[in-house]
Amino acid sequence: MAFDKLMLKIILDLFVLACVSVPLLVIQLVAEPYHRGYFANDLSLMLPYKQQQISEGLLAGVGFALNIFTIIIVELVRDKQGKGVGDKFLFGNLVPGWLWESYTSIGVFTFGAACQQLTVNSAKYVIGRLRPHFFDVCQPVPVPSSTLNTLGYIQEFTCAGPEADSARLTNMRLSFPSAHSSFAMYSAVFLIFYIQVKGKWRGSKLLRHGFQFALLIGAWYVGLSRVVDHMHHWSDVAVGFAIGALYGVVVFIFILKPKKYGPPASWESAPPEMLPRPVLSR
Repeated sequence: MAFDKLMLKIILDLFVLACVSVPLLVIQLVAEPYHRGYFANDLSLMLPYKQQQISEGLLAGVGFALNIFTIIIVELVRDKQGKGVGDKFLFGNLVPGWLWESYTSIGVFTFGAACQQLTVNSAKYVIGRLRPHFFDVCQPVPVPSSTLNTLGYIQEFTCAGPEADSARLTNMRLSFPSAHSSFAMYSAVFLIFYIQVKGKWRGSKLLRHGFQFALLIGAWYVGLSRVVDHMHHWSDVAVGFAIGALYGVVVFIFILKPKKYGPPASWESAPPEMLPRPVLSR
């Protein structure tokens, strides 16, 4: 019976993850972003096109690798310290507790990442905000006979840019919000909370917090790079940070639901030694 329940849990987890991941994939492959217009004198859209420093593949690889590696190391250490969960049986074989805990934490992180990306990407296609390099890539030519182009707001135009292929024309409309910033902040916040709750180590007071600060600075740099690379407006990055941080907190607290561990015993919390009573004078 325990084996059947464990298999059912894994199957349901994969099904729920697919229910979130498949719509995300469909949006990226099939959906067409909203065709927003522009003002001819909009200076925020006149920045030159630049190659991005951090690609989607690089960011996803680093984010997942860092979380997976840290989670496995922490669970291994906790298991060695006798703080892990009991072993499980799967396919008639004994599964170590640290491995099951790692699967649970990594699965929850992946589910949260998919939900966060679905939220961000759906907003991108609904809003269709133009990227800062819009004029450089598109080199728009307004349709003179269009009745939509009134009061200086151009809604119907063609792109005459030599590098304005279909992929770039779609990508130039996906500025708001920043998916890079959102995923970077989500990964950082989730791992910061995870280390804070489970990464107990008394060897150094500041090592854990130094690592947490490095994660936060890394996510901060990703967002700043999107502005420097002319891929996003600052408001796109700000909203991306907010979405990622919100998902990181909600997923960790309400979905992963880590156990509450008391503060580790240390000399600071140890009871004071009893001093010998003075000998009564006779």
